[in-house]
Formats: sequence, C-alpha cells, structure tokens
Amino acid sequence: MDHFPSRYTPIFLTLVLGLALGSAGCSEQGGKTAGQKSEVIATVNGEPVTEAELTEYSRVRSDSVRVQNREALLDDLITQKVVYQDALRRKLDEDPEVLRELEMLRTRVLASAAVRKAMAETRISDEELSAEYEQLKGRMVAPEYKASHILVAEEEQAKKIIGQLNQGADFAQLAREHSTDASGKAGGDLGWFNPQQMVPPFAQAVGQLEKGSYTSEPVRTQFGWHVIRLDDSRQAEPPALEAIKGRLEQMLKQRRMGEYVQGLKDSAEIAITAKADAPAAEPSKESAAAEAGAPDMEQDDPAPTK
Repeated sequence: MDHFPSRYTPIFLTLVLGLALGSAGCSEQGGKTAGQKSEVIATVNGEPVTEAELTEYSRVRSDSVRVQNREALLDDLITQKVVYQDALRRKLDEDPEVLRELEMLRTRVLASAAVRKAMAETRISDEELSAEYEQLKGRMVAPEYKASHILVAEEEQAKKIIGQLNQGADFAQLAREHSTDASGKAGGDLGWFNPQQMVPPFAQAVGQLEKGSYTSEPVRTQFGWHVIRLDDSRQAEPPALEAIKGRLEQMLKQRRMGEYVQGLKDSAEIAITAKADAPAAEPSKESAAAEAGAPDMEQDDPAPTK
C-alpha cells in the first residue's frame, strides 16, 4: 500500500483546521435559525433574501476586514445574488471547468465538516492536561537578568569608561554622567528582563557575565556602544497551568486531529500513479510545529516580577 508521506499531513491540517475552526461559530449560530422561518428583507428578480441568509453571509465572509455596516453588507449580498443569477442564466453551472471547481469546493467543505465534527467530539481530560503541562513546564522556564548599562556613541569613549571602572570608579555615577540612554538618570539600571527583550549582541553579552561583573570590552548594537554590568539573575517561574489551560487543550485537540487524519490515510488504499507537475510546497514553520505536536510556549511572556 502506497501512502503520502506523513510530513504533508500538517499542511492539510493547516488549511482544513483553519476552515473548520473559523466556521465552527457559524455552524453553532446557524443552527439556531435552521428549520425556522426567517423574515424576507429583500428580493432580487423575485428571489427572496432573508434575514437568516444575511446573518450567515456576514459570518462566512472571507474578507480580511468584515463589513460591519448592515446596509453595505446587504448591498454586497444583493450584488452576489445578481451575479449568481447571471451565471445561471449563462448556464455556467453546466460548464465542465466550473463543475470541477464546485466539486473541489464541496470536497473541501465536507473535509472541513469532518474535522470540525471530530474536533467537537474530542475530549481532553484534566489528567492529560496536567501531564502535558508537566512535560512542557521545563521548556517554559527561562533565565531573567537584572543589569545596568552605560550607552555612548563612540567605542573609544566606552573603552575609557571601562578603564575608569577598572580603577574603581562608581558604575552608577559614570552612567549618570555619560550614558545617552534614558536609564542613565537611574544609574544605568535596566531592571529585570529576559534575553528575548534585548537585541542579540546585548543579550549574548549579559549571558556571559558573572553576577557583579561588567563587560571588559564595549558591546556594539545599533544603538551605540554599551558597557554592561550584570547585577543579578534568576529563573523565571513558568505560567500556572490554569493560565494556559485553554491553549494546552487546543494544542492537544489539534494533535488529535493530526492523528485522526493520519489514521485515515494509514487505513486507506492510496496509490500514486503519476508525479505532480510542480514540486510540493515545503512545510512551513507552523506546519512543522503542528507535526511535532508542541507549540512554541517558551516565549509566552512570563511577566517579570520585580
């Protein structure tokens, strides 16, 4: 039995999950009007346009910015109806190419519905959430630093400041006298931060310092030349389970969807009889993360506590 490589499954999920999740609310809301009569709010060549139809149209619009004005939205729907009626008049619904497009759209909608239903039926227990949290907790712990710096425009000036520090000069006083950064008024104190908040050369330099030491050479960034002192360091606490429970549950559900889709492919009879004309797109970073089954949670801004 020939199968598509499993690495393509996340690409499918990226497309279908997006459609499934995006239309989940539509289905839930749409169900409220199913089987109920709806007020006719307009007619187009004798064909009624109902309030329920307008509501549904508002929800499923693919525009990046949804039209909020009701009058404009109704005008859009009427325009679509007019063009649709013209397509029927011109018998475009019998055009072979159009029929192929409609069949592809039908396939996508039904695949989306299957994933949406499987997602709705998936239950994640508290035990599973706790186990996943314990597994990820270590990755969500990151170092934090408390540092001070003196920022100047010229490397030579930064070297002179380091020389003065070597002679016993007070760091805070030099910062107040020479630093062009706003922190200079506070003696160069930057407070607590995690490395991701700083530009790479600065973060790298801080990470190499011992507590109480300062850089022996000026550190260059796009802002100028820094003399940096590490005042303290600590490990940031990971966010509490309750704070990320919803996102963990969503992550586990998406992992289940990957297993669901892959299971269907594994049990299907798939034979590739010809190579595609164009190479398949490489999986994106997001798809690769979906395949791995874990989100990038290390960057979940654990707020520094001073």
